[in-house]
Amino acid sequence: MLKMGPFVNESDISQRHRPRRTPGCHTKMAGKDEAVVAVAEDGGTELDFKEISEQEALTALKASKKGLTGEEAIRRLEEYGPNKLPEESRNAFLVYLSYMWNPLSWAMEAAAIIAIALLDYADFALIVALLLVNATISYVEEANADKAIKALTSALAPKAKCLRDGEVKTIDAQDLVPGDIVIIRLGDIVPADIKILGEEGSSGHPEDETPLQCDQAALTGESLPVKKFSGDVAFAGSTIKQGERHCVVYATGMQTFFGRAAALLGGPQAQANLQKVMTRIGAICLVTIGVWIIIELAVQFGKYNHACIGGVGGCPTLTNMLVIIVGGIPIAMPTVLSVTLALGAFVLAKEGAIVSRMSAVEEMAGMDILCSDKTGTLTLNKLTVDHVNCYPLSNHSIEEVLKYGAMSANIITEEPIDMVLHESYPNRDTLWGESGTYTMAKFVPFNPTDKYTIAFVRDNATGKIERVMKGAPQVVVKNAHDRAAIEDDCTAKITEYANRGFRGLGIAKAQGDGSEDGGNTRWEMVGLVPLFDPPRHDTKETIERCHLMGISVKMITGDQLLIGKETAKQLGMGTNMFTTEALLKAKQGFGLVEGHASVEDLVEEADGFAEVFPEHKYMIVKILQERKHMVGMTGDGVNDAPALKKADVGIAVAGATDAARGAADIVLTAPGLSAIVTAVIGARKIFQRMTTYSRYTVAMTFRICFTFGLITVIYNWYFPTILIVLLAVFNDGAMIALSKDNVTPSRLPNRWNLWSIFVSGAGYGLYLTLSSWVLYYVATHTDFFDGKIGMFSLQDGETELQNWCNEYIPRLTPDITSPGTTNVTAAYTQAAYPDANFLPDTTVLDQCVTEQRYVRGAMTRALLYLQVSVSGQAVVFVVRTISHSFLSRAGTLTYVAFVAAQIASTLIAVFGFNGYEEPRDDVKPCQYCTLSSGGNHPFWSNKAAPISGTESQYTASVLGCTYYAVVAWIWSLIWHMGLDPLKWIMYYIMDEEGFRSGGGLFDNIFRSRGERMGAGSNFGINKGSMSRVSVGGGRTSVSRISRVSHGGYQSGGIPGVGGRVVPTAEMLNRASLVRVH
Repeated sequence: MLKMGPFVNESDISQRHRPRRTPGCHTKMAGKDEAVVAVAEDGGTELDFKEISEQEALTALKASKKGLTGEEAIRRLEEYGPNKLPEESRNAFLVYLSYMWNPLSWAMEAAAIIAIALLDYADFALIVALLLVNATISYVEEANADKAIKALTSALAPKAKCLRDGEVKTIDAQDLVPGDIVIIRLGDIVPADIKILGEEGSSGHPEDETPLQCDQAALTGESLPVKKFSGDVAFAGSTIKQGERHCVVYATGMQTFFGRAAALLGGPQAQANLQKVMTRIGAICLVTIGVWIIIELAVQFGKYNHACIGGVGGCPTLTNMLVIIVGGIPIAMPTVLSVTLALGAFVLAKEGAIVSRMSAVEEMAGMDILCSDKTGTLTLNKLTVDHVNCYPLSNHSIEEVLKYGAMSANIITEEPIDMVLHESYPNRDTLWGESGTYTMAKFVPFNPTDKYTIAFVRDNATGKIERVMKGAPQVVVKNAHDRAAIEDDCTAKITEYANRGFRGLGIAKAQGDGSEDGGNTRWEMVGLVPLFDPPRHDTKETIERCHLMGISVKMITGDQLLIGKETAKQLGMGTNMFTTEALLKAKQGFGLVEGHASVEDLVEEADGFAEVFPEHKYMIVKILQERKHMVGMTGDGVNDAPALKKADVGIAVAGATDAARGAADIVLTAPGLSAIVTAVIGARKIFQRMTTYSRYTVAMTFRICFTFGLITVIYNWYFPTILIVLLAVFNDGAMIALSKDNVTPSRLPNRWNLWSIFVSGAGYGLYLTLSSWVLYYVATHTDFFDGKIGMFSLQDGETELQNWCNEYIPRLTPDITSPGTTNVTAAYTQAAYPDANFLPDTTVLDQCVTEQRYVRGAMTRALLYLQVSVSGQAVVFVVRTISHSFLSRAGTLTYVAFVAAQIASTLIAVFGFNGYEEPRDDVKPCQYCTLSSGGNHPFWSNKAAPISGTESQYTASVLGCTYYAVVAWIWSLIWHMGLDPLKWIMYYIMDEEGFRSGGGLFDNIFRSRGERMGAGSNFGINKGSMSRVSVGGGRTSVSRISRVSHGGYQSGGIPGVGGRVVPTAEMLNRASLVRVH
């Protein structure tokens, strides 16, 4: 059995990283380059699989070159466990608490501490409940979305080809076990630690075999691929850049070098761009809150000389400060934005675009250039041979061209071109096998540098070896012995193929295995084969949709320029395409190249590039990013991985290799470009929802802080914290419905324009502040409602209250004829009110004025609460669209949430809280606390009023405003009508969404929000692996975050752990050590 060697101490690895079976073993430390075979007390032997021979490795693993049986594989899977890194398990409770660990939550937690310090138990409980509710919603919604996405990504698990029961089978890589014989080839990520087996018929000398090119950069930091020969080892997570070999698996899962390194090494996670946006929005809100706290404390203690004493209700001023803190903090912002993003990513996954990096959703919304591979993305990737247009050479017939094409194909690997050539030969069933004419003795696979393959074919009848070359026609022709005679005709035919959209393939043959050629092989051209990969039926329409959405599509292909141009013509794309030769000339500064002064101009204005190599794709993406474009890059092969990593949005198309998936941010499960357009539309909808809430939350912060800050410092009037907490619960909680709001995706790419969000949010907030202040002033300082409409009065001016009391007191108590000079004890006798501690020299008039101000203020608070609630949440209908809010239909859940929240708010406003919070120094029952009309308040039973002259007269109690609730709704509706014109004025001044420059005013008003959104904004998001932020044109790089493929592997780092792994010398020396018994 394989056991983990002394690469790490067991104490260094957490329990979740331990292998399934770990008997005690004693090990011997290995020195550099030392072959170690140490026998432990339990019979276990530590082997260095890099040093032992192939046969020793197979013996130790109890395996053979024929592979394992299915039963043995199942037994070993039970013994060793699955071949995957254990998923990181996090304590669910700590994850839950993490949702309350951010600056906004800290401010709320500070408010809770202040509340409990003031013995304000109810507000403390509500603030804590609000924190818990937000954390719970975030935890549940994101967990559900994450589970759904994981279920969908399970279909993308890495695969491996292995020999089971003597047959080649494709299985999930996690089902590999030690002793399995696997086949690895170009584009594969090595699924486990493996030892490379010798090729059949090979001499065993390195110079006589074709090596594997293995990229180990993710593990060792080596920048160039390493050549691997028979007997060498390759580690899980490496990428095969060239070659194809049979290998034996000797370590899986956590026993691999990859897994053992992952147990020790970790890295910090880079901050997501959404976190940056929330931090900046939150910072503005916190600064606004901080300013108003300072102003309030200075004015209340400095000007109004308020006092604080210990005990319940002893410091109304500090209690009132909680209104600014709780009301101004957008506590639900992390919840709403993260839930919106998570649910949006889940929807994208159902539509065929699985997100491997969450912030890629934002970047896809802002993508303005899409660099698309041609084959398999723009086209069907279903090559067919045009028999009629085959071009035989050297006196061969078309049938012979098809025959040699089939002989050049290695059908075991199921490469598309090999399969097409094999299937195109009518007598293919008689070619191979024991009953066939030929046997494949050796096969040299394709690599991007040489651009050809060579098949060594043995004639079963004569035993003679014949080599068949196939590859790029120019390359094959250059190898022909009669190149000078045929090159012109072949070039003309290749050009003809290209003009017709065909891909030319050259076929040549040579006698013998090459051992006697002395390096001068005589290749004889057999002919040229035209291959045709037709465009997808929906590609042309999809490209047109991309153009309408402001996305420029550039074709980046390795095919010839003429083939690329022909395909572009068929698809309605531009044909201003160039080869990489023009790209390199422009980069080297050879003056004007193709009419362009610089390489940046050339790349930006070109419709595509042909004959590109991987480094060219990377260069193209980099240049476009330097021009501040948001670049998407599609790819499917290992060659595309560097460009996919570099691009802002790396998109692995359907059927992509593991290497491409590992480098990509988004993995498509549906073929073609149409899935990308669907993903872009979905991403832009998600972005619209996030910007809607961002504008809303900034507006609410300004509105709460300025409304209650101004009223407090101007009128010395307090508002209860409990109503602000309920406002946050109902309104911010209802905002979660925005995650499913009905939105129109923008016609142009999106950007975070925080300046616009702050300015417009401040505009809405100050406008609503004005509406609330006017309502407060009209209700408390004029006779509009009681004098003109006939409602009971809420006026609390000193003169108004004294006049009312001078008239009311004699009616209530006829023996008191001079309220202004009669001591209060004449009305509140010691016998009737033994607990009342009136201040000396307090008159009946003083107490009456205090009671009336208290009652009217308590009802005004309910009135103002309802107006703030209704008008505040209604802002969301304005900010979500550029058209009139009445003309743009929101999502059903948005309407339901609004109605439910405002019904609850209306009930609270109508009925109140029975005078909660009761004054600390009170008189009960009060005598002069009736309505101005003379009747008692219908929803106030305890009738506890503050004693005049005490700090309790500023207690922010709440009584139901009864039918004044109708006033709040009508007032909110009237002022709501001004929000849309205000929005258009601000949009016109800032030219937001092209409002001023993009068309007439009427056209802008009646179109949906987002149709032109995103152009010209000054806050960009880019990916320096997570994001690169530019503010005001500047660009600041942030640290790179690793991209994890769906198999758990990672390009550029350890799976599940950020950062590149550069092991120590000791780690590398012991990388291939495992224990067996």
